[in-house]
Amino acid sequence: MGIFRTTDTFIGRAMPLTAGLIGAPNAAPAWVFENQSGVLGTYLNGSALYVGVTGDISVILPGVSLGSVSALSLLSGGTGYTNGAQVNIPTLCSNNLASGLNIDSTVAGNAIVDPTIGNSAGSGYNVGDIVTVNGAGGTNATITITAVNDGVPVSAQAITFKGVPSGTILPVAVDYVTASTATDIIVGR
Repeated sequence: MGIFRTTDTFIGRAMPLTAGLIGAPNAAPAWVFENQSGVLGTYLNGSALYVGVTGDISVILPGVSLGSVSALSLLSGGTGYTNGAQVNIPTLCSNNLASGLNIDSTVAGNAIVDPTIGNSAGSGYNVGDIVTVNGAGGTNATITITAVNDGVPVSAQAITFKGVPSGTILPVAVDYVTASTATDIIVGR
């Protein structure tokens, strides 16, 4: 972090971050000089951000992908679940960036027996993550994530920097900005 110098070459390759570039990420580059089609998107491609006025800023770091679940495998059926067909049972993951996976399953002998992805494949999951099934009367069935979908991440995967001081450069490279109370943000490479 440091003072932004107007004589730095950073400003010559900078563009203001507008409200249209904040929010739901898309994979089109934000840089006209990198994306010669001239269509601005929200993919900042590992950029630095200069914050002109103090505020909070939520960003997605380079290397983060959608990570929605595409395949899963039952580790333990657990106990205490309500027998019969169960749909959209919520899960919890020890990976705190992963959320939103619901499963459908048949429950027999008060245990989960054949989990499949429900109405939400979630986001932020990695192969090998373990999720716990929390619903349908039970709490201790476990599932391992065996495959995930790559793709543009979602806002839920952002991390938030609180009270970023005016006149500083965010200390990390950024691919997307999903929310900001800071104003006069300038993007540079």
